[in-house]
Amino acid sequence: MSKTKSDIEKVLTQGPRTDLSKDFSRASGVALLLCEEAGHLEVLFIKRALNPSDNWSGHLAFPGGKKDETDASLLDACVREVREEVGVILDQSCLIGSLDDLQARKRGNLLEFYIQPFVFYLPQKPKLIPDPKEVERTLWVSLDYLLNVANRTEYKFQRDNMKLALPAIQFPDGDVLWGLTYMMIQNLFWKIQNYRQ
Repeated sequence: MSKTKSDIEKVLTQGPRTDLSKDFSRASGVALLLCEEAGHLEVLFIKRALNPSDNWSGHLAFPGGKKDETDASLLDACVREVREEVGVILDQSCLIGSLDDLQARKRGNLLEFYIQPFVFYLPQKPKLIPDPKEVERTLWVSLDYLLNVANRTEYKFQRDNMKLALPAIQFPDGDVLWGLTYMMIQNLFWKIQNYRQ
């Protein structure tokens, strides 16, 4: 069943939201940019450019990044990073809520900072100008596609001598969404399933 802006706005204001701001001094803000296309909500993903110094090099992700000393707030950091990564200047009036904060992790190990996923609704798809140093490409994917269990798969992950099969979503182009960004999407879907009345 197709979701609308009002559906998403409603579930983001219902129930508790996990807030990790008191637990960590370092944080990142990422943006779920939603836009309606032919009656269906789509969300923007980026594929991170290959970079050996990036913990999430080559992964599918949401645009955004770490708060630094020039940012007045984590939301300001998110807006700045979205502008730098994909060339979109976000109007904060488009913010419709946030998902649960999530402690960052790398290769299964928890890191000492958290991520806040901000959700924006854009009246129309913006022109994207990806920074090639940070973004290999961008893609819009419908929430209906992401919700469809037929698109679920497993991501094979090896850590030390242990092989893991992690839950994931197969994208239309063959890429696989897994890890932190998958967890954020699942958090949105959990809220949709539990709070939409």
